[in-house]
Amino acid sequence: MKSKKCKRALGLLLAAILICAGLIGCSNDGAGENGEGSESSSKGNQGKEESARGRFLEEELDTGGKFDYVLDMGRMEDGRLRLVAQSGINSSVWQLADDGKNLDKVYDFPEELQASANGSISCAALSPDGQIVCEFTEYGTDDYHSVLYLIDKEGKANKLPFELPELEEGKNWAEDEEMSNQVEDLQFPVNDQVVLQDRNGTVFQIDAADGSVKHEYEMDSAMFPFHMFAMGNTLVLQSGDQVILYDMKTGEQKQAEETLRSEGAKSGGYREMDTLDGGESIYCLSAGGLYYYKFGGSIMEQLIDGSMNTLGTPDFYPMAMAMLDEQNLLVAAHGDSGTEGMVLYKYTYSADVPLKPDKELKIYSLYDDETIREIINRFRKEHSDVNVNYQAALSEDNGMTVSDALKTLTTEIMAGNGPDVLLLDGMPIQTYIEKGVLKDLSQLLKETGGSYFENITNAYQDDQGQLCAVPSRFLIPMIQAGSKYYSPGEDFDTFMERKDTMVNMRPPNVVGKFWYTCGAAWQKEDGTLDEAKVTEFLVKLKHGYGQYDSSIEGYDYNREPMESMLLFYGDYELLNGNWNTNFGLCGYKDYGFEVAINEKVTDGCVDLMPGQADHVFVPAMVLGISSKSSQPELAGEFVKYLLSPNAAQDIFTQFSGFPVEKGAFRSAIDGHKYEKNENNITSQLHDGDAIEYTQAPTPEEEITRMTELAESLTTPSLQDDVIKEAVVEQGVKVLKGEQSPEEGAVAIIKKVNIYLAE
Repeated sequence: MKSKKCKRALGLLLAAILICAGLIGCSNDGAGENGEGSESSSKGNQGKEESARGRFLEEELDTGGKFDYVLDMGRMEDGRLRLVAQSGINSSVWQLADDGKNLDKVYDFPEELQASANGSISCAALSPDGQIVCEFTEYGTDDYHSVLYLIDKEGKANKLPFELPELEEGKNWAEDEEMSNQVEDLQFPVNDQVVLQDRNGTVFQIDAADGSVKHEYEMDSAMFPFHMFAMGNTLVLQSGDQVILYDMKTGEQKQAEETLRSEGAKSGGYREMDTLDGGESIYCLSAGGLYYYKFGGSIMEQLIDGSMNTLGTPDFYPMAMAMLDEQNLLVAAHGDSGTEGMVLYKYTYSADVPLKPDKELKIYSLYDDETIREIINRFRKEHSDVNVNYQAALSEDNGMTVSDALKTLTTEIMAGNGPDVLLLDGMPIQTYIEKGVLKDLSQLLKETGGSYFENITNAYQDDQGQLCAVPSRFLIPMIQAGSKYYSPGEDFDTFMERKDTMVNMRPPNVVGKFWYTCGAAWQKEDGTLDEAKVTEFLVKLKHGYGQYDSSIEGYDYNREPMESMLLFYGDYELLNGNWNTNFGLCGYKDYGFEVAINEKVTDGCVDLMPGQADHVFVPAMVLGISSKSSQPELAGEFVKYLLSPNAAQDIFTQFSGFPVEKGAFRSAIDGHKYEKNENNITSQLHDGDAIEYTQAPTPEEEITRMTELAESLTTPSLQDDVIKEAVVEQGVKVLKGEQSPEEGAVAIIKKVNIYLAE
């Protein structure tokens, strides 16, 4: 069949060079087409010309909320597709209906195998004839114990007489607190043979009837951890760039398959496998897409290009995969940010669509954004004739700076090779607008039919009423603290006069967060910075921060720079007493948890974060269409998709920010996901304590308060990460006592003036 992992294992620079004569003001041109994709040839279509047709198309099947986790999925001997699924505490078996879209329940697991205080199902695997082997984890006082059960075709369960050996010292590579040996992976490749992997890293091949061990495969510690795929009578073990094969009839290691190894290494490893011919050949799923390989061969054929669908998105985590035939497959995966629970994807080969999409849309951002990748993927599904080419300029691998990235972007735009759509976060937006680099989006916004926070969407409106850049999201700088350290409505000066408000906070985070609420007050009409205000900022920030304690550098967690700016990352620090206040960017709201925090601090409140500027918001996922776009109409369609209600506005995460469309904003904060499942949960804190809070819909008065707060925001934060980097660099030195605030301000102004003059 295929691999199925156990449930527990899951886890700016724009200078004069940019300006081209004749580009004055925001362009009015209408918001195109043409381009090429990169889909590789489908099985049986090698050697075709560029005009060749035939490609796998993706669709989501409606599971009707019947289950939220899939333990295994496979094609039975009669050709029917079955899956073992869980919903809450219940485990059951489902079958794909004849229409190929709906699912019918076959039976529920026996009552003794349903989750309870005594234990729960962690792994399960289907055999080709419909039997199921599952691991039931029994909960003991101090540890856990794995018991194997065999469920026959009628749903009756019996224990398999197999006992795992004791956990070997130093072999607990899963690194959790469980002290007993357990099943880590479970397979049922043929009707009479079960294959399992334990926490020692040993693979056992056992008889499905009596539990006797037929073969035992012990891995070298260098293989830990590894993935196991039982394909017919071939056992595939993969770890990093290693792939080892065993013949399960003899138990002997087989000859290495270099093509299988090298292709797996290129795509970051295989996530799932399946076979249609008893293991003579295999279908392999990876971040690169779907591949076909015949054992003993020298070619691995790419059937589906993952960059053109969900398979290649960063947060795609498959639970199970099943080939229905050579032209149809199903993949069960965790839902993305806009989907709760799990999603069942169907991929169907269509001979009528072009092998490569007819059009190409180029999208550019400074920073990689998983939410935009999800949105791109959904846009692709509705535009199968479009290849969306998304480029994020900055990464750890290329070592490029913001300034370098923008210089390169400028060159590409002026050469006519630049992107069609710009995500302008961190870029000098106002300069782009003034120099005519961006098209007017006013009409596009009207065409969406949504109701928007105009104070947000009009943030970059020019004197002629043109919208050359529109935020599709926004974040709100907010603070949460008890009355000893903050009072509602407190201004920047008052807050910085208090003592111990920022103990245990690292300087880069402190300077970075206050950049948003203060930087917007520094810029003069000519675009330069007011040195007096920058000096005032550093003086007061240093006073409020107090004495720097170098020991905190090893205390705080290593996080992505933007993530460390978000409010919710400080929740546990506040609750644990490590911080006296928690402030940062809020783009996500769980009312129940917010209330629980307020109850843990004396007279707790949540309010707008103080700063030198008032009523600040941070524009996010700011959209712009290049005035030199070769695909203006197509770019316009994508921008409308990002702004439209019932489309991308309904996709939101704690990272992406609040939607600017009012209906989608309400949906993001109203807690509607708890309407059918109101219960108490326990959230574990860092020091072992726990906080309980009620998961319930947000009260109407709180929804009204948050909506009014959003409507009160009037000041967009300064968008220019070249300036921000200079402020954070010098501000950190000030907070650490390495230079005076006055020296820091002079250094900032000097660097920024050089940048602006380039």
